[in-house]
Amino acid sequence: MTKLPPGRFARLALKVNAFLLIAFLLAAAFIGLVAYKQGWFLRQSPIHFITPNALGLNKGMPVKLHGFTVGSVSDMRLTDGGVDVTLLVIGDYMKRIPQGSHARHAREAGVIGASVIDIIPGKGSLPLAEGALINFEPSRGISEIVDDFRRQAVPAFNEIKAAMGNLSQAGQDITQILTGLRREVDQLPATHRAVRKLVEDAATATADLSFQTTATLDAVERVASTLDRTVPPLSEKLVASMESIDAAAGQLRKTGEEAQITLKNARPLLDQSESAAREANDVLSAAKRVWPLSDSFKDAGDGMLPIDSFEANGKGYAR
Repeated sequence: MTKLPPGRFARLALKVNAFLLIAFLLAAAFIGLVAYKQGWFLRQSPIHFITPNALGLNKGMPVKLHGFTVGSVSDMRLTDGGVDVTLLVIGDYMKRIPQGSHARHAREAGVIGASVIDIIPGKGSLPLAEGALINFEPSRGISEIVDDFRRQAVPAFNEIKAAMGNLSQAGQDITQILTGLRREVDQLPATHRAVRKLVEDAATATADLSFQTTATLDAVERVASTLDRTVPPLSEKLVASMESIDAAAGQLRKTGEEAQITLKNARPLLDQSESAAREANDVLSAAKRVWPLSDSFKDAGDGMLPIDSFEANGKGYAR
């Protein structure tokens, strides 16, 4: 056996071991990165749904909420009602999935995009519990989409067909329509002349109206100038008259108040005069009843001559 030169492969084993260590570290880092991307180091909560048909569903399919990846499909198994599909959702996102939410099979870019499980949030106030059963809405296949399009397109095609049939039946009246259109075209020059005359008349009327408007505006401006010169002196006179009237009214009010005060002051004097007169009358009545003066205040009777006094005297003289 030939021996290798001692200096050529002296540190070959060390280099191999270093290479293997670096490769192992790179492999471990790659596995750790994949595990982190798959959420192996995150707490995940399971929820599940049951579908009668699992076509298009597979393990590892992403689960999205509002278009954001929150988990993946972890398990699929047959049950009595169809296929039980288990979803693993990152625990931090469970509080964003309220009760009453449901899942549906969708595609990211329409019909030909990647398949995902899209969670539609419900209207509940409490978050969904771990292991809860939610409803599932399967996606429509190409055949279902074509059938739906056909159901919507058939009535439109029938209407188009009916319209084409009506148009073919109305082809007999096209000649009459064209004849009427030709007559109208022949009348266009006369109509054009009439319209031109109408425009000229309108221009003349507009010019007259503009002249009259200018004259009216001038008159209004003169009246406004006259009012500007007349109104200020008149306003001053009215203000002076109003001030004089206010002063006279104030003087009358003051005079009335003074007269009212005078009447209030004179009322006690009148009451005292009335009392004095009443007392004087009582004193005079008492004096009439006193003996020395009673005869002096006797009422003199009215002296009346008898009716036949003249005749009696005459008869006496006759005797």
